[in-house]
Amino acid sequence: MAAFVYGADMYQYPVPPPPQDDSGATTSMVLGILGLVLCGLLSPIALFMGMSAKRRIRESGGYIGGEGNATAGIVMGAIGTAFIVLGLVFVVIVIIMAAAASQSGTG
Repeated sequence: MAAFVYGADMYQYPVPPPPQDDSGATTSMVLGILGLVLCGLLSPIALFMGMSAKRRIRESGGYIGGEGNATAGIVMGAIGTAFIVLGLVFVVIVIIMAAAASQSGTG
């Protein structure tokens, strides 16, 4: 009967550390949050940085992590960018309606 030595085989093959998160993914997520909450002009930057980070993560072959942060940055950046576009469309419609009303003489 072989004697069991606690911990002898437990650490024979060390577990590799989890991959380091891509800094662009984290930055994208933070900019996405700030774009939705404070300044909408940060949203397109978050969208671009998230897509760039996701490409770097995919190309790293598992050496870089943070895909969830990049996805969150992409989603929040897309939502914030859509709000910017909708706001610009609204402003253009209001200007067109004001110009049409002033030309018809009912200003």
